[in-house]
Amino acid sequence: MAVSSKLILKTIDTSCHEFMHPWVASCSDASAGLLIHSIQASFRIYVTTYMLTLLMKGRKPTKKELKRILLSILQSTAFLSFHAFGFSSAVCILRKLCGKFNVLSVAFLPCFLCSLVAISIERPSRRGLLSLYVTNVASETFYNMMVSRGIIKPIPYGDLFIFGSSITLLLYSFRGQHNKSDSIYSLLRFVVGSSEEHDYSKPLLSSQPLPLNTVSNQDIIRQTVFNIRQAYYTLDSELKKIWVNDVCPHAYGCFHYVINSGTRLFLVGYTLQLCLKSLLQANKIIRKPTYILKLMISPSTFSLGAFLGGFSTIYKLVSCLMRRFLGKDSKYICIPAGSLASLTFCLYRNNTIALYVMLKTLQIMYTKGSSDGIFPDLPQANIFFYCFSTAILFHAAILEPHNLRPSYWKFLQSVSGGTIGLMDRQCLEVFGLKSSESLERVLKKYKTVPLQVMKF
Repeated sequence: MAVSSKLILKTIDTSCHEFMHPWVASCSDASAGLLIHSIQASFRIYVTTYMLTLLMKGRKPTKKELKRILLSILQSTAFLSFHAFGFSSAVCILRKLCGKFNVLSVAFLPCFLCSLVAISIERPSRRGLLSLYVTNVASETFYNMMVSRGIIKPIPYGDLFIFGSSITLLLYSFRGQHNKSDSIYSLLRFVVGSSEEHDYSKPLLSSQPLPLNTVSNQDIIRQTVFNIRQAYYTLDSELKKIWVNDVCPHAYGCFHYVINSGTRLFLVGYTLQLCLKSLLQANKIIRKPTYILKLMISPSTFSLGAFLGGFSTIYKLVSCLMRRFLGKDSKYICIPAGSLASLTFCLYRNNTIALYVMLKTLQIMYTKGSSDGIFPDLPQANIFFYCFSTAILFHAAILEPHNLRPSYWKFLQSVSGGTIGLMDRQCLEVFGLKSSESLERVLKKYKTVPLQVMKF
């Protein structure tokens, strides 16, 4: 605590020109250049985001929807652009008001203030999601900062523990009373099935007739396709009869319930991973089309599918075994089932996923506690967490960029036109964080280069 107090009290008598915008003397010119860069990058980001969202709906948009999307793109562009413009302006204004810089005024405080204005520009419906995202990244960054200072030590398989405990709590909530419209429950519904959800009604069994053979025997191709389809329907029908348990909430036998879901999710995960890798390696595939075959059999391409399929399979298998053993269904079954299924996270370890699940769990628990009167209701909490988390990220980007998530550093480079890498860290050495050395390491490691700086 004493070290932190001394660090805050330290000041540097340097101008905003020397620190913030060494490429141009005028504060207004620097802010204007950052604004132009950020508008271009932000517009590209949100055009892509909203267009993909539109395509995923799978239908032709109306004129009213297109107009609404265009306005949303412009509004989100203004929101993101203000961060670059507002941060630069806030740094310069605080320097003029205070006369000197300290460890808070070089990044944290100006970013907090400009984020407060920026988030008010964005649509209220997106503020919660934005807050959750930056809190996710900031949590990982703060953890890295603590590790680099030697305050805490890395925990082996800590991400597995975080994911396992969080997903088990979420599944317990899923089996009990919950807000069905929450996006996380839609995801759980997709992975473990709606039959595991609270208040699910078991459907009545209905026999599905096999397709009749109306294809001419002379058409060999059509006959072969028909035979394959008929064999599939026959096999599927027989699998539905295996290991039927009246206690289970699903319609058909447990064997079909477990295998069908696991196979489907494996194929979904594998396809998503393959498509993503193909997009990222598009240049190589164009030059050498056979490279796609290498991607198809690469072990890393199977990781997401193995995780999703394995999680669903183990969760449903354990749930069915527990129901058969107990002779009844219970929401507590999800605790051993979720704990064992979470071990498949080893196949696709990802800090972003683990932290997202943890933060979403904490959010749901707090909301539940607040509605029950256990916790106080915090109005506009998502705005505060957004501003505070973004301020942590900007602090790390300026003073200790090696602790920042690589993807977020590249994002800041893009939005700022590379100027975040041009800011002079030499004057910040008095804070003892080795900011210049950290920047050199990051620029060399990620090979990020500044874009063309706009001067007026």
